[in-house]
Amino acid sequence: MYFSPIFLQTSLFTVAIILILFMVLITIYKQRHQLKLWDKSMTLASVVLLNTIYSILTYYFNLPYELNAVVTGGLTLVAFGYVVVIIWEFIKRKKING
Repeated sequence: MYFSPIFLQTSLFTVAIILILFMVLITIYKQRHQLKLWDKSMTLASVVLLNTIYSILTYYFNLPYELNAVVTGGLTLVAFGYVVVIIWEFIKRKKING
């Protein structure tokens, strides 16, 4: 299956805009309810946003392939690690409460 570069770039812009919107809304919610602002989910969102922004920048700047692979691969691994940690904490919390 082939996706045009324009479609992929538009998809990256859409993901970045939606992620930024959610981060702003969650930050406003946390401030109004006096909750801890920075937690694992906010870190995960930041890593995904950083990865998305880096991917968008590679469209405009011709960066070496090896650098792209290391940065995007590393950020993806960090994001996956945070997803695992968040799911693990939900499971632990469910066992404690249940």
